[in-house]
Amino acid sequence: MVKPHKPTRANANGIPTIRGVNSVEKFLRAVDHFYQLICPENKPNKCELWFRGVKRTDYNLDPSIARGLGAQAEIVYLSKFRSLAYPYLQETPYFPYSEDRNSYWGWLFMMQHYGVPTRLLDWSREALVALLFAVDPNRTPKEEEVDSAVWLLNPVELNKAFQFYDFLQRGYIPNVTEPAFNAKFGPNVRNENVKAAAAIGPLNNPRIIKQAGTFTVYPKRRIIVPLNQLPDAANYLYKIVITKESRNDIYHQLNHYGLTVSDLFPQLDKVKDEIEREINAENLTSSSSAVFVSRRV
Repeated sequence: MVKPHKPTRANANGIPTIRGVNSVEKFLRAVDHFYQLICPENKPNKCELWFRGVKRTDYNLDPSIARGLGAQAEIVYLSKFRSLAYPYLQETPYFPYSEDRNSYWGWLFMMQHYGVPTRLLDWSREALVALLFAVDPNRTPKEEEVDSAVWLLNPVELNKAFQFYDFLQRGYIPNVTEPAFNAKFGPNVRNENVKAAAAIGPLNNPRIIKQAGTFTVYPKRRIIVPLNQLPDAANYLYKIVITKESRNDIYHQLNHYGLTVSDLFPQLDKVKDEIEREINAENLTSSSSAVFVSRRV
């Protein structure tokens, strides 16, 4: 039996962390360990964890818009995206047509899908999906230098900071289109809240469905505080560190189990990657022959 490394509290906020994970088996045991920490005794279904894989263990849990102009610039990104996206709408099968609050969230999640900065941060309900993102070999030189990690979030505990409805206990995870959620995180809200909330987004593209996607939504503030830097982060965050030396082996393990990056991005531009993977797996070409040639026009 392979035992996971004992959790440590090595960072300033005391976030429980398991280090030295170098196989899928050890990773799953680490996940089980954290489930045992948060689940009520003899009630394994009365708890929930979300997962996010990162290619550097020191990456913060902040949305892409925080690394650019800040959340106050959301209107700029949203306006430019709406204007420039219209010529391609016949190619976008999940376009939100109505001009209301739901349309705002539809646009925001479409922006997230196409890589435009937003105040959304992606999570998954599936641990192995997050692990695959953490060990994806498409890494930058700086990402090669250090270990990867999978963050674990207890969304119920995080949302105990918010009273969305008087008739529900704190910890409810709302859909972004609910009025109670929009009262705190909607497009026109200005408040001093610094904490993100866990929320369910519209299932408006196949990628979210395939990746069992969930989200944390950050408040519209000039300065966004990463979730892992909040003083109470240890109450709802956990971390599993993947050794950099084991990433490629774990990646191939996951491929053998049928989990591939192209499978998580079900769109036409990923079909080429899947064909290449299958040809290599079926040993249909020698190592010296190039079946797929990159061309620049």
